[in-house]
Amino acid sequence: MTDPQQTFLNPDVARPAGSALGAAAEKLAGDWSRITGTIHAINDGRPWGDDEAGRAFNEHYLEGGDEAPAKVALDAGDELVEAVSDVGVRILSSVDGTVADDDDVSSSFGGGK
Repeated sequence: MTDPQQTFLNPDVARPAGSALGAAAEKLAGDWSRITGTIHAINDGRPWGDDEAGRAFNEHYLEGGDEAPAKVALDAGDELVEAVSDVGVRILSSVDGTVADDDDVSSSFGGGK
């Protein structure tokens, strides 16, 4: 067990985990893109009608500015996909940076692997 001031990193475990998260994020992004495309295609077809009541509903549901319910949900989904997409990349970058730093410190103090 490491003491509280140390961090143990097993790059052989962390890299595949980062890659797996990256692959999951790509799938999520593709699925989300298809879902939002379907939502917009359905909405473009004016499913609530093109009469005054249908246009009013559509305006408040999706096109009613930043507070429109569908826009709020779609924006939240976009933000979630963006955040998840970044996790795998950050893990891989952190692992690589940590390994490089450890190698540099080891070289600087005459150590070796």
